[in-house]
Parts: sequence; C-alpha cells; structure tokens
Amino acid sequence: MVKKILFPIGAGEDVQPRIYGALLVAKHFNTHIDVLTCQLDPSIVYNMKMTLRGGVLFEEFLKSAKDEILAQHKKNEAIFKRICDELKVTVSATPMLGQATANFLIKDGKRSVIVERESKFYDMVVAAVPLDGKITGTFEAAVMKSGKNAIVIPRFMQNFNPKNILVSWTGTAQSSRALTSSLPLLKQADKVHCITTRAVLGDDDKASLDGLKGYFALHDINATFEIVETNNIPGVALTKAANDGNFNLIVAGRHGENGLREMVLGGTSKFFLENTQIPVFM
Repeated sequence: MVKKILFPIGAGEDVQPRIYGALLVAKHFNTHIDVLTCQLDPSIVYNMKMTLRGGVLFEEFLKSAKDEILAQHKKNEAIFKRICDELKVTVSATPMLGQATANFLIKDGKRSVIVERESKFYDMVVAAVPLDGKITGTFEAAVMKSGKNAIVIPRFMQNFNPKNILVSWTGTAQSSRALTSSLPLLKQADKVHCITTRAVLGDDDKASLDGLKGYFALHDINATFEIVETNNIPGVALTKAANDGNFNLIVAGRHGENGLREMVLGGTSKFFLENTQIPVFM
C-alpha cells in the first residue's frame, strides 16, 4: 500500500502541469504527496563579496536574489493550492488515512542531494520527464538513487488511469523487480500486454516465454505477449509499441548495466524520455 509519495519540482517553467500530473497520481492512489522545492543560499552561489567594494553592492544583490526566490516559491505554492482545490485534494502537512492529501515543502540546499536523502523515507517517488530527455541530477536522484518505486510522468499529463498497461520485459534483475513491484497495478488493469525481444529471451526462447507467461498466470493476470523487433535507435521500439497500443502506463526496469541510459528494449536514452507521452512505472 502506498502511503506517502515524494514529488520534487525540477527545472523548467512549466510548474503548473507538472504539479497537476503529480497530484493526479496521488489522487489515484488516494494517498499523501509531498511536493518538494529546494533553494540554494544565493550567498553560496554568487560569492562575489570580495569583488564588490565594501560588500555593500553584494548585500543589496543578495537581498534582491532572496526576495526573487521567495516570490517564486509563493507563486508555486499558490499554483499548488489552486490545483489541490480543483482536484479536491486536501492540503495537509500530515497524511490522512484513506484520503488524498498534499503538502508543499521548501528545503534549503542542493536539490539533487536533498531528493536523494529525503526519498529514502517515502513509499514512492514521482518525477517529471526531464526537459529534452536529458537526465538531470534531480531526475537521477529521484529515479535511480532513491531505491523506491518510481512513476515518471510526462511534463503535461491530464489523466492518470492505468487501466491499459504495457510491460517491457528485458530479462534483467531490474525488469524482474519492476514486474513484481507493479503487480497491484497489473491486477487492477483491464488490459496487460507484455513485449520482449528474441535477444532477451535467448537461445531457448520458448522456455523463457513460457516462464514469463506462467508468472503472470500465477498472479491471475490475463496478459497478452508479443516479441517485437528493435532497431539501432534506443527507445524507438518501446515508444512505438506504447503509442500503437493506446496504453496509459508502461512498466519497465529502471536501468541495465549502463544505468538509465540503457533501459528497456535496447535502451531508453534521450529518445524515449523526450518522446514518451505515457507515464512509466519503474
């Protein structure tokens, strides 16, 4: 049971749709979510005191920078409260059993460091797809270093209703973990379709596929299966299968031998993260 979700606000101007998408996830699970924003002390970032005569100009600059940061936080919090009201999510600092609740948190320090530390104390992390598909320190901290189940959402997501689920099977330990972790969602789905490749199944592909089918059947999941072809552009096969099948959630292992850049069916890399319009459970 998911009782507490962390959503760090990463970089970019599109704060409103990202908060909206994260709150949709919390509402689906009927649970608590902390929307986290972080700030660095401007005096650390802009250490110019020695270059500005007498430090007077520097102090004025610091005050202006801090006022700007405070104004941005207030603006984001107002957006957060407005969306909570729209989605009927209760604003609360503490979780309420059986009720969707949310809290807006501001913490001092480097965002990626704080996210990696704080995420250890949550059941799940929600992260927005990074801008242009380029993996950021915050995204990596949330998805790779948290050790928790993660749902990666598109930067613009109007609905979260994971009834048609696509499972990407790569045969790795990470893919196996994602499959088992997603069982509660898979059992509630109307449609589950699993895709894999000949390369993943190996020489005895029939035995491997039978084992996969048996695992789904063991958990009373009526899934369909497909062996797809991949090409030399990482992430194309998964993106195409997800879009063609009109799925609203993808289940995938979060990394292979080379990290997140080598995830799912030949790798996700920049192409998949830049092009997916479907949330991904990892």
